[in-house]
Amino acid sequence: MNRIQFHKQFKVPGPAVLPVIHVQDRPQVCRNIELAVGCGAQGVFLINHDFDLPTFLPLLEECREAFPSVWMGVNFLGVTGRDAFPVLGEMEQRGLVIDAYWADDARIEERERDASEAEEISRLRAESLWTGLYFGGTAFKKQRVVNPAHYVEAASQASRWMDVVTTSGPGTGQTADLSKIANFRTGVAQRPLAIASGITPENVGDYARDADAILVATGINRPGDFYEIDQGRLTRLLENCRQSHVVGKSPTATRTEADERWYLRYMAPTVKGDTFAWLDPSSAYINARAFSAMVDDLLAPFRSERIDVVAGVDAAGYVLGGALAVRLGTGLLTIRKAGKLPVPTDEVEFVNYTQRPQSMELRVPACRPGTRVLLVDQWVETGGTIGAAIELIERQGGVIAGIATICIEETPKTKALQEKYRCVASVLPGSDFQAQCNAKHMEFFDGFDWDRVLADTLG
Repeated sequence: MNRIQFHKQFKVPGPAVLPVIHVQDRPQVCRNIELAVGCGAQGVFLINHDFDLPTFLPLLEECREAFPSVWMGVNFLGVTGRDAFPVLGEMEQRGLVIDAYWADDARIEERERDASEAEEISRLRAESLWTGLYFGGTAFKKQRVVNPAHYVEAASQASRWMDVVTTSGPGTGQTADLSKIANFRTGVAQRPLAIASGITPENVGDYARDADAILVATGINRPGDFYEIDQGRLTRLLENCRQSHVVGKSPTATRTEADERWYLRYMAPTVKGDTFAWLDPSSAYINARAFSAMVDDLLAPFRSERIDVVAGVDAAGYVLGGALAVRLGTGLLTIRKAGKLPVPTDEVEFVNYTQRPQSMELRVPACRPGTRVLLVDQWVETGGTIGAAIELIERQGGVIAGIATICIEETPKTKALQEKYRCVASVLPGSDFQAQCNAKHMEFFDGFDWDRVLADTLG
């Protein structure tokens, strides 16, 4: 597995953040899984810190049944892949799929003359028919000490036997030396690298460039509590992870820089005039990290809301709306330009952003009364199109749970819209970007480099 393949599984800018939950009982585990996923973590690892494997396995099965769609990995404490893979394979044959296994000790010998244990574990994994990802601890805390002069060799050797090479600081809650991580990055080359221990909201940016996965427990737990995730600390760590990937900025980008939403800088300026269509989001959509980060930001305010369906406005709203619907696990309702649907429709006339009359239509029936709809369009300029979409939905008794878009230009009509409905935009109100959007020209994009965007996107 290479880094690109790994990141396609999680579709986030920078490393996947995978909180580590030290298991006590089912209520405690479920509570923490819900919190982690609700904050936007890409998955979780469960670890049996205080009891043996036979006691852990029934709990693990209950957790998987309770959260069938959550990316879930396990660490069987004190157990190597030699014993773990047969168990994982048997579980998968029964329909209990675990997405990843993390071993603190992958039994890697950086002196290449002896890789017999790693080879045996790899054979047992293949025989088990287990299909998840193997995170293998190398130069890991509390395991055999590796001479720092051999870090590159150790990482290179490890990458032969596992999907994700995993290393750590010297102890629980202790940060890994940055030079160690740099050496591991060199050793694994284009294979995924995970880091455990000592990661906090404050230092995650130091590691985010080299790491493909962050395995974190102490840094996001409540102070003095080994078993409970602190929502505020996890939220800050996730946000700082995203901020560390501001295009063209260092991992320590300032809050002011990061608040402008780094992925907006991938958007291409218009070359066809400055009246409308002055910025093209498709150059951001093509980049998986940028598109995923945009979706994350737009959905964050609605994580605790009930959304029954996402409605996309013809036609650009279908791109963003479809992505949000998939992420939420809902269907997509399409609001069309008039004359497109071969079924009974309701129609609304309005004046669009070009100041020309236009009509939108919605099939009848499209939703039941009381259906909570997240309405999505690519851009809100005058508010005419989105206003027509709202009218169509509300005529059928639908409830506008919120409006999501890349930008809402500030006009009297759009301000009235924002006062009445919950509106979320990638461009933050009050930011310099917002002011430039209102003026339909963004100075930043005068030096936009499409070749650079393509290189970052497609390699």
